[in-house]
Parts: sequence; C-alpha cells; structure tokens
Amino acid sequence: DGEEIDNFNAIQDPNTLAALQEKLGQMTIKKPEQDELDLPPEVRRRVNAIKNIQLETTKVEADFFKQVHKLEIEYAAKYGPLYKRRALIVSGELEPSPSECAAHGEDNEKSDNETQENDNEATKGIPGFWVTIFKNTEILAEMTQPHDEPILESLRDINVSFPDNFPDNSMGFVLEFVFAENEFFEEKVLTKTYHMKSEPDEFDPVAFDGPEIIGCTGCTINWMKGKNVTQKIVKKKQRMRGKGQTRVIQKTIKEDSFFNFFSPPAMP
Repeated sequence: DGEEIDNFNAIQDPNTLAALQEKLGQMTIKKPEQDELDLPPEVRRRVNAIKNIQLETTKVEADFFKQVHKLEIEYAAKYGPLYKRRALIVSGELEPSPSECAAHGEDNEKSDNETQENDNEATKGIPGFWVTIFKNTEILAEMTQPHDEPILESLRDINVSFPDNFPDNSMGFVLEFVFAENEFFEEKVLTKTYHMKSEPDEFDPVAFDGPEIIGCTGCTINWMKGKNVTQKIVKKKQRMRGKGQTRVIQKTIKEDSFFNFFSPPAMP
C-alpha cells in the first residue's frame, strides 16, 4: 500500500542510509554488565569476538582520518596560490583582472558602469576585510573584544601550513596570522601550532571520536610599550598598617582579548 511505498522510499534515501550506517558503526558493548557475565561461556566468547571486531573497526576508522589528513596536506598546496592571490587583492598590492571582478548573477552592463565610476577611487584593497570576517564568524566574534579591532585592521592573511617535522604517527598543523607593520607589536607573523593524534585506546575503543588535539603551542608577542591588550592595570586603595594612611597600588591583571589565543593553557 501507500505507507509501505513511503517506507521503502525512505530507506532508499541516501541520508537515511548514511545515518543507519553511522548507527551501525557505533554499535558495541561498552562494559561487561552483570547480564553479560551471567551468559554461558560459549556466548561470552562470541561477545568477546564482537568486541575485538569493534576494536579493528575503530582502527580502520582511525586510519581513515589519517588518510584524510594526508589529503588535506595535498590539497593545501592547491589552495595556496589562490589564497596568496586573495591576500594580495585584500592588501591592495594586486588589482584583480576584469574577468575576476565579474559579479556572478548581476547585470554585466551595470557592473561595467560601476567599474568605470570607481576607477578613480583612492581606496586600495578591501579595508577591514579580516575584521569583518571576525565579526561575522561566531566563534571568532566571541573571542574578539572592541580593543582588539584596531589591531586586526592590520591583519593581512591567515594561513594553514602542515610542517613535515611532526613526530612519527602524529598529525598537526600551524595557523599563521600575517600582519602588516603596526603600532602594537613587533612581529609580522603570529603562530599557533596544533599537535593531534588519531589512535584508538585498545582498552576503550568506543571512546574514539576521531582525531584529538594532544597539545598546542602559541608564540611570544613582543608588545610595544603600553599597547598590550591582554593585560590591564587596575588601581586599588590600600590602608597602611599602623599609620592610618592609605596608598594607591597598581596591579596588572589579565584582560579578555583575542590575542590570548596565542598563549594557550597547558594540555592535561
């Protein structure tokens, strides 16, 4: 009948099949329950066999993520020239060709007229490109404070690199934030290095949930005098013992800032 046809079509749907496959991949017996211990010996042996299959399945999944990482490295080389050209256009060092400026889906005549009108503009590149991205990306917007924005105005590019000097069997990448010369700090590039692994625990294979970050390293920022936005000075009155007088003391405390990102806490 019609209901059976609908059910059949639902089962054939690729999204349904993918969800079912994911659930099947997650099926396992996590810990020996009392009911399992009460099973006949021959059945417990078969349960152990299923657990060993789960471990081997998890090892295959871990290898899958390693291969994905290799693919990311391979394609990073293909993305590189495109991102470099993007950075040059954003900074104003390169003027894009007319074909690159063609707006998809817009009236070509209108675009040509706008191009002629803007030929004499003095503005170079795309001002505030990265600040705009930070403001419109939820996780970055939560990290960024108003006092960070003047610094981010000098951000020119963000790169991802994959150094080949990571320890054997480890995965990782480096985020590189490239800045123009600015009044806030000396560095032109700020980095954060992530170390990852994709290895299941043989004693707890069900805990494996893909690659995990096992460590990250930031970098030193040499701030110009009075420009460190990760710190603030607070003044507090303190009564001097035995003198009945007060004095003002200064204390430097940590300030919320995106740039704390480069001073990550130690991994447990």
